[in-house]
Amino acid sequence: MNSRFLLILLLAILTLLGWTFVHYQYLSSRQFRLDQLAELPLYVYMDDPVQLDSLYFELKNEVPQIDSLARETGLQAAEELLEAYPELGIQPGTLRDYRLPNILTLFFKPTDAAFKGRDQVLEILTAKGLGGEDVDSQELAWGLARKELDFLNSRWSNSTLFIALLAFLMLVYARLYLYLAEAAAIRGMRATVLENIRTQETAKWQNGILVVAPVLISAGLYYLLLALGAISPLAHWSFFAVQMASGLTAVLVAILINSMREQDSPGAHAITVNKPPAPHA
Repeated sequence: MNSRFLLILLLAILTLLGWTFVHYQYLSSRQFRLDQLAELPLYVYMDDPVQLDSLYFELKNEVPQIDSLARETGLQAAEELLEAYPELGIQPGTLRDYRLPNILTLFFKPTDAAFKGRDQVLEILTAKGLGGEDVDSQELAWGLARKELDFLNSRWSNSTLFIALLAFLMLVYARLYLYLAEAAAIRGMRATVLENIRTQETAKWQNGILVVAPVLISAGLYYLLLALGAISPLAHWSFFAVQMASGLTAVLVAILINSMREQDSPGAHAITVNKPPAPHA
């Protein structure tokens, strides 16, 4: 391997590592907001404990996006609240004279499907005539979380497109540079059949290394850090498949451009066959 190829290979590796880092930062920010979303409960208030139990089992069976469901009487909830905040100065026993509604508390899983699950829960509650003061849906907080996630998705799409285009163009121009450097080195020379075959074989394994090595290092480093527990399992293997597809496409485009250049330069790779001298009589 010559120094020019090694430098280009290093540049390709650093580019994909940077791409992976940016992608992981996006996934981390996104998961952080989803985790915050999972801490926002939805409360349902009902006077009839039998209806509350029926609603409990219906939601548990029909909405898989729910992470946990908890039933408690209003008295239990109020006493727990007073125990958590003793500075209020209210004795828990004084609440037994009040009629408090039963409470159903829902928490959703920290995934994108939580929004769909919440909408499904609200539809079920509306169909049962529950709404307004009967449901505390945390509408403002959920709406803000949705806007933040949409903004993150938009920013991620723009940055990914930019980095993918940058990596693609870098590999195309870098590979063409190697082709042109090789052509300049042999300009004016007449290569033998063996030398021409050797040059073609070198170009093939250089192309293979440029496509495979950067992706293997990028994915290998990610899964190594994952095995060591240094990062969370956020990136999907398909992301690295996209990186390899970008590299493969770039190399194929470079090969196509170089082939067109060679066709327009007749005699650039003239081949000679050396014959042994004729034996003397």
